[in-house]
Amino acid sequence: MELIEGLYLVTTTVLAGASVTLLAFAVSAYRSSGRTAMAYLAVGFGLVVLAAVATPVAAFRTSFANPQALLLVNTGLLAASMALVAGSLAVYEPGTREFVIPDSELAQIQDR
Repeated sequence: MELIEGLYLVTTTVLAGASVTLLAFAVSAYRSSGRTAMAYLAVGFGLVVLAAVATPVAAFRTSFANPQALLLVNTGLLAASMALVAGSLAVYEPGTREFVIPDSELAQIQDR
């Protein structure tokens, strides 16, 4: 394996790991809040993970035979993911509570 290929694998692994972490946070936030914005984030970060994993797998399987196609698919997945991340800002429900606390517990906290 050449140095550039090794560096490609290292940077791709870092990208995939960071994206999986962000995906887990977004899924957890969606489960706890039910916000549509968090679902958009989760799908967006999921596409980043898909791009980070599928592109090098395809590249090494084809011996980098068609780099234009690899770049097109990678960029397409990343563009779709960024559109979803931006969309999460557009569908954010302003005025909703940041923390989901039942009213009974909130009243107890406020009484103290």
